Amino acid sequence: MKRLYLLLIAIFILVTGGYFYLRFHFLKAKDFKPDYSKSKSVADLRPAIIAKLQQLVKDASAGLYHLSIERIDPDISALSININNAVLTPDSAMINNLDSLHMLPDDVYKISFSSLYMDGIVINDLLSKNHLSLHKIMISEPVIEVYHKEKSYNKAIRIKNDSTTIYKRIMKKMKSISINTIELAGGTFISHIGTGNKMNKFNDVSIVLNNILIDSSTEYDSKRFLFARQAKLSTKNYYSRTPDSLYFFKIASLNISTADNIVTIHDFELHPRFNKKQFESHLHERKEMYNIIIPKISLQDVNWWNVINQKDIIARKASINNGSCKIFLDRSLPFRKVKINNFPDQILMRISVPISITEMHIRHSKLAYSEYNPGIDKTGTIYIDDMNGEVTNITNMPDQIKKQNLLVLRSSGLFMHKIPITNGFTFDLSKYKSGNFTMDLNIGEIDSAVLNPITEPMAGFMIKKGTIEKGLAHVRGDNFKANGKGELLYKNLYLVGLKKDESKLSGMKKKSLLNFFGNVFLIKNNNPQKDSEPRTVDFNSKRDSKTTFFSLVWGTIYSGILETIGLPKSFASH
Repeated sequence: MKRLYLLLIAIFILVTGGYFYLRFHFLKAKDFKPDYSKSKSVADLRPAIIAKLQQLVKDASAGLYHLSIERIDPDISALSININNAVLTPDSAMINNLDSLHMLPDDVYKISFSSLYMDGIVINDLLSKNHLSLHKIMISEPVIEVYHKEKSYNKAIRIKNDSTTIYKRIMKKMKSISINTIELAGGTFISHIGTGNKMNKFNDVSIVLNNILIDSSTEYDSKRFLFARQAKLSTKNYYSRTPDSLYFFKIASLNISTADNIVTIHDFELHPRFNKKQFESHLHERKEMYNIIIPKISLQDVNWWNVINQKDIIARKASINNGSCKIFLDRSLPFRKVKINNFPDQILMRISVPISITEMHIRHSKLAYSEYNPGIDKTGTIYIDDMNGEVTNITNMPDQIKKQNLLVLRSSGLFMHKIPITNGFTFDLSKYKSGNFTMDLNIGEIDSAVLNPITEPMAGFMIKKGTIEKGLAHVRGDNFKANGKGELLYKNLYLVGLKKDESKLSGMKKKSLLNFFGNVFLIKNNNPQKDSEPRTVDFNSKRDSKTTFFSLVWGTIYSGILETIGLPKSFASH
């Protein structure tokens, strides 16, 4: 019996000694006093654990951040811990102090979550170990806000970080981290940029990461995403403005599956913030107005590691299905000048992030290009439906351009809803500054009733009778001009010139005298003429300060049409 008493006393001393060691030595926090007001018993270590965590956060951030935790429930027997209603907030006084010392980082965070559950860890591992191993982490309803403002004194750090991997940035004190599963549900990510009201917000963020290993062996493992062997990420209802604040940019959902190596975007939208006249009032130069809707976009074989390290966006294949693109240009503003470097390839080359998409497939999409002609006071629209095609070598990367310098678009569709058409654009990326491009067009038989909705408002004439049998055009251009060669086959053509009816608020009237002389003496009513070969013409167009890329292409083709028919450009009102 005496030995039993001695054993019990020894156990009591060990347990008591362990408790006092944990509470007054290991869990001691020099700047935070544990709040025991809600403790269930004198042996409750939870307040001391919270204080220790608060001390660790303060020390690790040089006093920049303060951690508050409403409740923590460690379960030593189950090797788990549950944290409820935690908030990490920056200290405003310390922000000012660090800024004055030129030590404030460019990014300051505010983080909160309703619960964080960790399974497969002991308290000692959480607080002091260099090697951390966990079974599962589950985070519910986190809200992560990032306040980004670049400091001039951090320039050297930014340059260093550009060549530093994520692994080296986060593993300054730890040697390895191993986690079987991380699940994040109902998250919100908010990015505040600069001192203004510019903000990006991602709603309903969901993340599932499996088999995470962060150590020197996975630092450059391109098969992992965020160091996970498999990952699924999604966000819903993303909403923002474009940098020029002219458009709203929306995504209904974005899903990433690293197992399938696919990024899928549903219900992408880009539409103006204003109506047409309001849009124009916000411009410093003439621009087309875009309205784009794409129900589904997918990217395949993405280089995740480069995306994570903010190096580039590289994908082997992209696809767009059932997209709709509407473009509108108002030609009534002569004082609005166009930037010379606004061709599609020039816009691509100005994107700061390196991009390389080997091929993009376009399926069952629509394009509508509209111009308002002040000379006629009408708007005409060119429609191409059921577009199918491919774009190859979408890149702004110099090394890639040296290997392949041509960005090529080839597509087919239905012109004005019913006429088969094929067309293609080629942009020389090695000469993007001068804007070198080519365009090829092939269109089938067209009835005058199909063409008049275009020619009346956009070219100033209507086709009273006649049939277009075939049209071919090859255009070559740059920043300042375009020229080409074309062939337009037609028969029994009779045109009526139009002009604005000044006696009415809107409407057009015929150029009667010009119409008679034009059709009798100028117009070549057939091509080919009887017993002759088809006429092929050379044509050209100069780009003035009011001409955009699409209007340059259309104007060049239009000049070829007039050349073929036998009319000067002045025949049509602009």
